[in-house]
Amino acid sequence: MNTANSKEHLSFAVILFVCVVPLLFINCSGKETLGVDTTPPERVYLIPHLGDTGDSIYVNGIRLNDRNNGIDAVPDNNWLRIQWYPATDPDLDYLKVYRFGDDAPTTFVDSLSRAQILTNQFVDNRLHLSNPVGQTWFYFVKGYDQFGNFSISDTVSYKLLEKPALISPPDFAQISLSNDVLTFDWFRTNDALQFRVLVFDYNHDYIWHYDYFIDSETTGDILSIDYWGPNLSNYEAIVWRVDSLDNFTLEGISMSGAESFERTIYLTP
Repeated sequence: MNTANSKEHLSFAVILFVCVVPLLFINCSGKETLGVDTTPPERVYLIPHLGDTGDSIYVNGIRLNDRNNGIDAVPDNNWLRIQWYPATDPDLDYLKVYRFGDDAPTTFVDSLSRAQILTNQFVDNRLHLSNPVGQTWFYFVKGYDQFGNFSISDTVSYKLLEKPALISPPDFAQISLSNDVLTFDWFRTNDALQFRVLVFDYNHDYIWHYDYFIDSETTGDILSIDYWGPNLSNYEAIVWRVDSLDNFTLEGISMSGAESFERTIYLTP
């Protein structure tokens, strides 16, 4: 056998393999089709603060409440909750949540699985570690697919005020609707222009609220209001809290606030 011819044939075969095989992975447009996704998932849109429970604002035909009003304070500690519109992109695999503040750098907060994304909300239960009261906090998220491609959401913000401290009635108090006057007492804070007393049923559906405005004639550290809302005779228990509000927009929406811890009251005839 001619050794020179064999080497020529081998060299030609190698060249043919190197030139032809890559073409198998290139489509007519010249783009690689190796199955590697390089397209980021659709952008997640966060919900800005739309207002507060008790406001006469409707979202998709539902009156504004704690479940649909966007970024907001929560009754649990000095935390903030963010919300986003439903993320429908099937390629979205997980979210990374970030925050920064007036005096705080951008910080990674948490990573959320696909199941957590479908809840459309996240409570930052680490915020109290960052001296949060009195600061405006900003949030954004990065949405990733399984290949590491990502898109960045918009940014939403909210200023956290001092949490009102409730005085009475105490938690799990029993109130007689026929014999007792239902009075709500709480300690005034120094960073709010308005306090909103809120009453819910046991399922946390809104019943009534009262806005207590602070002016030059407001004195004392303890504020008080009697209940005069809808008849409560059909309720076995109610839940109440006090929200502090400040920094109102021209539309009357407060862009800063805090929510007290909630208390339950058992009602008797």
